[in-house]
Amino acid sequence: MTDPARWMAIPQPTAFAPAAGMWRPERVRVIPVSRALRREAERLESELRACGIAVAGDASDPVIRLRLSPLAARDVADESFTIDVGDDVVVTAASAAGVFRATRQLLHNLRSQRAVPRGSVRSAPAVAERGWHLDAGRKHYPAEWILAQLHAAADIGVNVFQWHFSENPGFRLESTAFPGIVSDERIDRAEAARIVDVARDLHIELIPSLDMPGHLQHVLTVHPELRLPETPGLATDHALDITREDPVRFALALIDDMIPVFPHSTRWNLGGDEFVDFDRIAEFPVLAAAAIERYGAQGTGFDLLTAFVNRVAGHLRERGFEARAWNDGLLRSACERLDPEVVLTWWTNWNAGMRPVAEAVAAGHRLVNVNDAMFYYVLGENAGYRYPTAERIWEADWHPGLFPALWGPDGQGTVRQELARPYPALLLGVSFAVWSDRPQAQTPAEVAVGIRGPLRAMAERAWNAGSALSLPDFLALDAAIGGAEPVGSVVRTDPLPGRMR
Repeated sequence: MTDPARWMAIPQPTAFAPAAGMWRPERVRVIPVSRALRREAERLESELRACGIAVAGDASDPVIRLRLSPLAARDVADESFTIDVGDDVVVTAASAAGVFRATRQLLHNLRSQRAVPRGSVRSAPAVAERGWHLDAGRKHYPAEWILAQLHAAADIGVNVFQWHFSENPGFRLESTAFPGIVSDERIDRAEAARIVDVARDLHIELIPSLDMPGHLQHVLTVHPELRLPETPGLATDHALDITREDPVRFALALIDDMIPVFPHSTRWNLGGDEFVDFDRIAEFPVLAAAAIERYGAQGTGFDLLTAFVNRVAGHLRERGFEARAWNDGLLRSACERLDPEVVLTWWTNWNAGMRPVAEAVAAGHRLVNVNDAMFYYVLGENAGYRYPTAERIWEADWHPGLFPALWGPDGQGTVRQELARPYPALLLGVSFAVWSDRPQAQTPAEVAVGIRGPLRAMAERAWNAGSALSLPDFLALDAAIGGAEPVGSVVRTDPLPGRMR
């Protein structure tokens, strides 16, 4: 990794045409051509100073010029960019987010080799979403830790943060309407506002994750009257009674109480997974009776679950949110069709009853690949999971279209599920997921260390639909770039354009 013409950044750009020499500034001016890029210029100036480069105003100093392309107004979500490095540096992108991604590339080179190779870079992500999910319901993560991880994620092109603040052991985000359900260790509204603002400033979309009608044990301990009735030999203490109107209205009211925390969010993960033991769903008398009453002899608990997901999705849509749900219990209903606008966050096919990815594609559902075999960081390695590693990700030759294997005739996950490149528009992106099953297994600091390598591996391979790097080259690049320290944390005030086991 010592070739002076090597572009040292994660993710690698789509294309790099090197020229002779290196750009090694001691002093530099940063010029935003557009008023919309003032924040990016201000941020970059602070980061350059942190790299030991003086930011000056002398007309003879080299220039980093930040500009928007003529097509910028057409797609504010376009993160593509070009970088031309000569005596000066010109960054051109279709959006402020694209300029931000490009400046990360410059900083990676400066951090790793104190210089930027001369030449031309062109880059565009293979998928629009590169996310990370945090289970902050089972385990409390302090606000400062979350903020540090947002900076680390943004540094490598991650642009989605799914904040899972409710789980069976805890509800860890302050509630004004239902204060009794909130755990002692939680994020208060002021801390949440700071997390929201910093995510926005870093061009990271924040997706709330409030799992229902399952995974509600903590909430239902406070409101046992809303639980699915007990069934001998089967767990119901985590499950909302979706056969009655009052529990459903409570779930919708809980969503409404949380919505003001996320003023800039447009997507919401409602859960829908592990509501009950799906292999034994017919053994829950209340579900069976309600399904037959509503749908006739063909009705099952899966129809009731699908109807609940559809109702919550409609409720969210009325409030300006796109609904998302986990895949394991869906597409399994006989009478109730899943709302085609629900995005499926596809985490597993470990059970033969779970529907294949091809069925979701045929039904027109958009997908986010949260491949549990690759990207589930489960604290304590619970339920047979192993901590993800870059080595395993490279060994699998993972790319955004490679989903978890389908349950095969041998009773194992052996049938490959893959969407070929170039990807269909239905594939929105990918996500890494931290699940805090055994919360004491690692401290937050240990989690941060543990996820760094595999998250960077995902970021590299998600942006490029694979990677031209060998594993040794990637590992050397990762080590050379190091970490990004939050610098110049100024919250923007201008409007942005436009699991489980």
